[in-house]
Amino acid sequence: MAESFSLASEPEMKTSRMAVAILAAMMTTPAMAGEWWLVFMGGEKPGRLIVAVDEAFLDPVPFAKNTYKLETFSLMEHPKSPDSVTSNIFIDCDRKTLEEKLIQVSPRDDFIQTVPDQPAHPPKDAVGHKLVEFACEMGPKNQAERKAMRALNNSERGLLFMGPLTTSDIREFAWKNFWNDGKRPVVASKRSKQEIDAKMAELATRRTAALAQANAIAGQVVEADKRDQQRTADVMELTAANAAIVKARKRREPSAVRGALDPWIGRGETELVGAWGRPTHFEDQGARRFLHYYRTGVLLGPDPSQGCGAGNMYVPDPNSRNGGMMCVGGAPPRSETQVDCTAIFEIRDGAIIDFVTKGQSLQSLSYSNSCSAVFGQSN
Repeated sequence: MAESFSLASEPEMKTSRMAVAILAAMMTTPAMAGEWWLVFMGGEKPGRLIVAVDEAFLDPVPFAKNTYKLETFSLMEHPKSPDSVTSNIFIDCDRKTLEEKLIQVSPRDDFIQTVPDQPAHPPKDAVGHKLVEFACEMGPKNQAERKAMRALNNSERGLLFMGPLTTSDIREFAWKNFWNDGKRPVVASKRSKQEIDAKMAELATRRTAALAQANAIAGQVVEADKRDQQRTADVMELTAANAAIVKARKRREPSAVRGALDPWIGRGETELVGAWGRPTHFEDQGARRFLHYYRTGVLLGPDPSQGCGAGNMYVPDPNSRNGGMMCVGGAPPRSETQVDCTAIFEIRDGAIIDFVTKGQSLQSLSYSNSCSAVFGQSN
């Protein structure tokens, strides 16, 4: 991988800048306007390195924040190293990391080889830092801003816009202008032309399949995103509906009833039946189920004893000059009023979403409604 090479020494960097200036002069004609950038040139003879990026494929990564894809071409001088390496590098500009995929190594005497993808990691050397810098600067630019960037002299920054060269053009130009003081390795493939043609066809097929898979994954991501958006809309709609239900229930039900039954909202049908037993009646209406529970109780009247004990009552004391009271026997029995109420729980998707109670009005100091007497305390 390109990041294994070291930077050039200071004299060599000066020589490199001179070479960049020569190349810049040759590449500024309108006929050479294109997409390739030289983003790194360094290393020590005979292990020098050139890294180029194709701006035509510098794009934002879908569904990833502030992340851009680079297509890179790395050319190596050393005879024992591969001739070149191409790869797609994903740059996360927020985290300042690189993730390398579709890495293809071109040996000098054999077929192109694909090596495993490299997970995201911070830059390890000057090459990595330069790729992050270039992607995060150029990635957000629009076409007009990129065009203006191409017209600038960026040689002092180690950047050079080269134009529409092929990778073979870059290779030839490097050996002719940058590494002309070195010995170019002899490329002698140990494979026959038929083998090479078959391998290239295989690689083309694999690349087509990889692109198709990537497009399919992208399509799945889009569909998943649509489903997420629909779920969000459904949740918002349900939230609004629930708010309306709560508001209506607050107007409809006595506070004593709400205090007793509100805790059941959101709990499951099975839990309710387990605690309350089988409902008196139930009915299904489409996706909704209604469980009816009929409950009765006894509403006691005022206690006539008022602390005098059972069977006694509290009456004025005829011998008291100050309005005193006394306990006497013969008190009437405490009144009892039978009350009843039906609680109807609405179930949707197995959970309780609302309830309605049906009872009678009471003329009681403690309860205004029979359901308050059955399910609650004082309202």
